[in-house]
Amino acid sequence: MLSLLPRLVLPSLSLKESVLFTTTCALIVHLIYKRHEIQPSSYLLTSLLLLLPPSLSTPFYHQSIHSSSLWLSALASFSSFYLILTSSIVAYRLSPMHPLYRYPGPLAAKVSKFWMVRVLRTGKMNEYVKSLHDRYGNYVRIGPNEISCIDTDALPDMFGPSGMPKGPVWDGRSDPEKTTPLIGLHDLHEHARQRKVWNRAFSTAAVKDYEPVITKRVLQLADALEESSKPLLGDAGERRAVDMSEWFGLFAFDFMGDMALGSGFEFMRDGDKDQIWELMAARVKDVAFLSHVPWATRLLLKFPSVTGGVNKFRKFTEELARKRKEVGSSSDIKDLFYHLTNEDGIQKDPPSLESILVSGELAVIAGSDTTANTLSGRLREEVDREFPRDEGEDAVDAARLASRMPVLNAVINETLRLQPAVMTYTQRAPAKGSGGHRLGERFIVEGTAVVAPIYAIHRDPSSFSPFPEEFHPDRWLTKPSQPSSSSSSSPTSASDLSSISSSLALASKLKWHTNTTAFMPFSTGPANCAGKNLAIAEMRAAVAVLVQRFEFAFAEDYDVGMYKVRMEDRFITQVGELRVVLRVRG
Repeated sequence: MLSLLPRLVLPSLSLKESVLFTTTCALIVHLIYKRHEIQPSSYLLTSLLLLLPPSLSTPFYHQSIHSSSLWLSALASFSSFYLILTSSIVAYRLSPMHPLYRYPGPLAAKVSKFWMVRVLRTGKMNEYVKSLHDRYGNYVRIGPNEISCIDTDALPDMFGPSGMPKGPVWDGRSDPEKTTPLIGLHDLHEHARQRKVWNRAFSTAAVKDYEPVITKRVLQLADALEESSKPLLGDAGERRAVDMSEWFGLFAFDFMGDMALGSGFEFMRDGDKDQIWELMAARVKDVAFLSHVPWATRLLLKFPSVTGGVNKFRKFTEELARKRKEVGSSSDIKDLFYHLTNEDGIQKDPPSLESILVSGELAVIAGSDTTANTLSGRLREEVDREFPRDEGEDAVDAARLASRMPVLNAVINETLRLQPAVMTYTQRAPAKGSGGHRLGERFIVEGTAVVAPIYAIHRDPSSFSPFPEEFHPDRWLTKPSQPSSSSSSSPTSASDLSSISSSLALASKLKWHTNTTAFMPFSTGPANCAGKNLAIAEMRAAVAVLVQRFEFAFAEDYDVGMYKVRMEDRFITQVGELRVVLRVRG
């Protein structure tokens, strides 16, 4: 290459002029990215913009610094170009010209999304974002083009019928080379079209069809816990502690296998022989990272050492979906894939095989990992009033669990409030080509993502008081401050309240402020969790049966405070060990 330089007719530039040329190139590249909204995921164009300008200026540096090494000249050219380009980007993101300039937030977060990637690695993003709102208020800038909002008056503008579509964080949760799953669709009309079949699969009638499966799996869970907690020979009759987090996970996987794919995994019976649980944990961790750098997803999925868990778990769920599609329904239960594969012939335009396979991962993750993590936070409440033990009736009657057990439903609501399955990233963004979207009294320009952090919203004293950080089911046993369909239980009547145990009497005298509009453990609006009703029915039955059968106590060597310490926000809430001693009630 050096031998070619003398043949090139190049203007003679001084070092100052060479730097000026590089500066001009860097500013033009920044302007191109900004004006044309070029995404870094456009790898070819990005390569041209980031490599061509410094390559062109390398000969000028070679002349001006009189270096005999072309590599040294290239290093000077490329270093100058990237330094100037980075400085320009940082200066713009911090300048009054940026549309998010007036939003407060950490300086590092305003400059780069990699700041939130660093926070993610701690597993405490939920607590970090809440601390930002405690410091700055309802609106906080948490990224160069991203804000976090806990203003409940603005939630309808985000999630309502005329709200915003999913934001870019969802692009990192799906393979860009495959069909986008329902949960990641940005187009509101396409989302509404595909959502119809999911709504049918989780309708009131469909959930009623699943009740026998729920009953079967809940009773199996209770039997398995009783057997696992029995004392070993030589243990002097002391019962063994069991990890409830693990058992709830196995239960949720088995049930989701029945509900979604027509056949269970039998993890409660056989254990996790193939380490599927570990595989899903790796998938959750990897996808959480990709959510913050969605532009890198296509590239990083090619490196097994970085995202191997994602690809392995996707192949596992796709294979399950493929087998279910090939064999068809094998039982009387109209499972999720009965609806997705159009076995009832209702859909005029049945989904493609690829979209069905992609739905396998969504079904398993959405129906097992989230439910398991919510159940782990359950506290014991009285159920004997409706299901007297001396009558030998299992507490699985779905109708009574939903309408005649206000305390049970209050406990579930309060647990969902404090420990939602998705703590932070319910992200939305103005539709492409819309120019922007009205959010309360503010206008959010296109290209800006908005996060509604559920963990912080559920702990906001303006919506839940007193004691917003503490577990108090009583807040759900009084007339709510604002009516909403978000609550998982029906309004509590005076006759229902009269049956509540006297231990709640003192707490019920407090003036509870409960803004049910701010209660969104399953998100809210048209794009909320399709399986919400099924998840609630599953939790009601599990809690009621276990409380009916067992007395619970923490293991003597278990540090209760470590449960919260080990709970992590990895997009989906990840819980730690929950060691409990179970004693069968006499």
